[in-house]
Amino acid sequence: MDSQHVTLDSLPYIDKEYDDPATREHVLGLIQEEMAQMSPPLMPKSAHIFKSNDTLRKEYERVRSGHSLPPFDTTRYNISAPTSDTASAWQQASNNAASQLEHQTTRIDNLELLQNFGAQAWKLSNHQKEQLLSSIENRTQKLREEGVHVNKARKYEQTEAGVRLSELEERWSDVNDQIVLDTHVLQLDDCVQVDIDALHSIKSRLRGLQVEVKYTEPGLVVLSKAPGINKRTVEWAAAAIEVARDTYEGVVPECDALVPWIAVNEVEKGMGMLVILVNSSERHMDMLEHVNKGRVVFTICAVCHGKVDDSVFAQTSMADLAEQTRELTVNDTSASSDHGLWFKYNHLRPDIFSFISAKVTSVTPSSTVGHLSLVQASILYTTSPSLVLRRFMFELDHPIAGSQNHTRPLTNHKDKGTLQAFVSAEFPSLATNSIVTVSEDVPPKLLNVCAREAKFFDRRKEQARAEMEKLSASDSALDLDLTKCVPAAYVSGRKEFCGFVFHVTTDTLIPRPSTETLVDATVEFVNKRTDCKTDINIMDLGTGSGCILLSVLLRTTNTRGIGIDISTPALSVAHSNNNHHKLTHRAEFVHASFETFTIDPHVVSRGPFDFIACNPPYVSSTRASRMRASIENEPMLALVADNGGYQAYRDIHTALAADARVLARDGCIAFEIGKGMENGVRSIFGDWVEVNAVRDTQGVLRVLVFQQVMQGTN
Repeated sequence: MDSQHVTLDSLPYIDKEYDDPATREHVLGLIQEEMAQMSPPLMPKSAHIFKSNDTLRKEYERVRSGHSLPPFDTTRYNISAPTSDTASAWQQASNNAASQLEHQTTRIDNLELLQNFGAQAWKLSNHQKEQLLSSIENRTQKLREEGVHVNKARKYEQTEAGVRLSELEERWSDVNDQIVLDTHVLQLDDCVQVDIDALHSIKSRLRGLQVEVKYTEPGLVVLSKAPGINKRTVEWAAAAIEVARDTYEGVVPECDALVPWIAVNEVEKGMGMLVILVNSSERHMDMLEHVNKGRVVFTICAVCHGKVDDSVFAQTSMADLAEQTRELTVNDTSASSDHGLWFKYNHLRPDIFSFISAKVTSVTPSSTVGHLSLVQASILYTTSPSLVLRRFMFELDHPIAGSQNHTRPLTNHKDKGTLQAFVSAEFPSLATNSIVTVSEDVPPKLLNVCAREAKFFDRRKEQARAEMEKLSASDSALDLDLTKCVPAAYVSGRKEFCGFVFHVTTDTLIPRPSTETLVDATVEFVNKRTDCKTDINIMDLGTGSGCILLSVLLRTTNTRGIGIDISTPALSVAHSNNNHHKLTHRAEFVHASFETFTIDPHVVSRGPFDFIACNPPYVSSTRASRMRASIENEPMLALVADNGGYQAYRDIHTALAADARVLARDGCIAFEIGKGMENGVRSIFGDWVEVNAVRDTQGVLRVLVFQQVMQGTN
C-alpha cells in the first residue's frame, strides 16, 4: 500500500509508547496538523443592538453618562389654526385635529396596555431569556458530560481492543514465513509454524479487569474489586493471578481452562468490595468454620439517612432488636413473615444483629433529608455483611442511601448506586493462624456525596437567610436549622406573595410563585368588567392564609369577597392577614367545605359571586410519598387529594352541578392545576365552557377558567 494512504491511529489507553515524551510530542504535532486542515467553527453573528440603532445608542450613552432625561417635546402635537378663512382651510385644520385626536387616543390605549400587561410581558421576556440561558448552560453541561462519556467509552473500547489485540497476537501463525491468524485457510504444501503463549493471554485479560491484590498467601488471596465485576469474573481473576506469578512452576493452561478459585464472602456486582478467595473446597470449609466461630470480621462504611447517634448502636438496643427479630422468626412461620423468610432465605442466624459493632464517623447536614451519617460497621458470623448491614440500618429507620432492597434513594444522588463499601476484612491466616487485617480507604465517592450534600445545604441556607432578612425576620428566626427541613417561611412566619407579605404557619400552605398566576387571572377578569356598577364579588375557595383573595383586593379597587376553608386554624391565619392589610371592610372568611359550599347559608347569603378562584389540593398520594422531605411540614389536607389528585375538582363540580346559585349568571371559576393535569380537569368540567387558560412564568399551563353553560335565568 502506498505510504501516503496509510491511516495512523493511536490507542493512548493501551499504547505504552504514548508515555514517551518524544512520542507524545510527535502525536500532538500530528493532531495540530490535522486540526489546521479542518474548517473553523461557525460562530453566531453578534447582535450589537445599541450600535446599530441610533436612538438606542444615544439613550444608552445618556444613561451611562448620568444625564437626566430631557423635557418631553410636545410641540409636534400642537394643532395648527386654519391658514385662512376658506372652507378648505378649515376642513384641512379639522382633519388634522381629528388625526391628532385619534393618535392621542391610540397612545392612551397603548399606555393602558403597557400599564396592565407591560410588567408581565417584561417578566415573561426576562423569563424567556433566562430559560434560553439555562438551556444553553444545560446544553453546555450535557456536551461536557457527553465528552466524559465519550472518553470513558474510548477507554473501555480501547482496553477491550487491547485485550483482543493481545489475543490475536497469541494466535499469530507463521505460514511460509508470513504472519497470519490461525483462521488462515491453508493451501497444499504450506509450511506452518504456530506459537501460542497462554501466559501472555492470561496477563492480557487480567489487565482489562479492575482488580487489585491486597493480600496473598499459599491457597488464599484477598482482592479488591471495582463495581461492575461479578463473582464468576473475580473467581477467575484469583486463579489467573496465581498462574501469572513469576514463581508459578506448573503448566500454564488456556484462559478458559483455568479452574476458578472460590469466594468466601458473597460478591455483589454493583459495589466495590474486598473478596476473600481460596483455591480449594477444603480451604473454603476452613474459612467458613472461622466465619461460623466469629473469627472473621468484615467492616463496611455506608452513607445512611438521618442523624445517627452512637447511642442507637448501644449493645442493649441491638440485643433488643436481635431478640425481636429472633421472636418474629421463630414464632411467625407463615409464608408472609418478612423477617422469617429473609433470614431463612439468606441462611442467617436470627440474632445476627447483636454481632454488629457500629460507630458514626461523620454527620453531614442535608436540606433534603435533614442529615446524612457516615457509619462504619463491623459484622461477624456472616459471609453476606453488606446484606446484613442494609437490613440492620433499615430496621433502625436510618436506611443506607441507595436503590437496592432495604435502602432509600437520595434525591440528588439517584445515579450513584448503593452508597456502601468494604473498608476492612479481618481473618485468621490459613498458613500461620495469625490474624490478618486487610484495609482500604473510604471510597472518594462516599465522601464526595457527603461533601456535595453539605454544599447544597449551605447554598439553600444562604438563600433562606436572604429571604428572611428581606422580610425583616427576627434575630431568632435568622438562626434557622435547615437540617430539620423546616421551610424558611415557617421559621420566620412570613412569606412574600404578589409583592405583599403574609403571615403563614404550619396550618397553611406556603404560597408558591406559580399561584400568582391564579391571582393574575382573577385580576384580568376584574379589569375586563368595566361595565359593572357594583363591586365585583370574589370567592377564594380553599383560602388557607387568605393570600389569593387579599392579593386580588390589594391590586383592585372595585372588589370585595370571602375566603372559604374547612380548616379553623387556617381561617385564624387568614383573619390575621386580613387585619394586617386593613381589608376587613372588604373581605370576610367563612368555614365551609368543597362539598357543601354551594348550599352553606353563610356562603349563599354573601353571593352570588362573579368569580371563584380556587387552588385545591392536587398532589396525588403517590407523588406526595416521593416529595416527603419537601412537603412534610405543610398540611396534607391542603396538598394531597385522592383519585390521582383530582378528587377536589370532582367534589367542587358535583357541588356546583347540584346548586349553582352561588355563582352569578355570567360568573366564572378558575382553578390552579398541577403540571400535566389540564386534560383531566377539562374532562371533569366538560359540561362547562373553558374561557381562558393561563401559563405561569415557567411556561407551564397553570390556570384554567371555566364558565357554566346556563339555561334559563337565575
